Amino acid sequence: MSATQISATEEPTCQRPTRGRPRAFDACAGRQLAARRFARDGFEGVCVADLCAEMGINPPSFYAAFGSKEALFRDVLAEYVAMTSKAYAEAIEGANTPRDLRHRVLRTAVGLFTRDGGVGCMVLANLMQKGGGDPMVAYLQSILDALNDAMLTRLQALGLPLPEAEALVRTVAVAMLGLSAAARSGMDRAALDQVVDDLVP
Repeated sequence: MSATQISATEEPTCQRPTRGRPRAFDACAGRQLAARRFARDGFEGVCVADLCAEMGINPPSFYAAFGSKEALFRDVLAEYVAMTSKAYAEAIEGANTPRDLRHRVLRTAVGLFTRDGGVGCMVLANLMQKGGGDPMVAYLQSILDALNDAMLTRLQALGLPLPEAEALVRTVAVAMLGLSAAARSGMDRAALDQVVDDLVP
């Protein structure tokens, strides 16, 4: 399946214990639930009490399983970045023209943003929420910078001069921000795919 057709519904593979007393709850499912909340509401918009209520556990069990809210956030963010980076890399590497790259990347973004009920992009949601002095900002920005650098490198390899390549990357970055917001507002994948087709005639 091509990157432009990616379903973006794959869930992280979790290791479940095979011996000993069963856990009182499914930590893998808990991480998936937390990932959706962090993408939808941002790190600051989610409290431990909310997560505990949705997971059906008490705070001591939460801290025993995940360490802290920040540790859980970093864990699910790492899984999210690994999954999305692979999807975007396939889209970028498979592009044959600058137009093809823009279309493939935005279609891939739509697939990722509308998974799990349409929560948008976890990186963009949290970067928009964080203050400039937050140490997490640099890491979140580095994720976007890596994607932009990969697009820029591919566009230059396709023969697009640097100024034009940089302008196209900026266009894609702004479009992704809008698509993420639209997904969070409830616009479904079919509608967003049509938006991408309209943006990249």
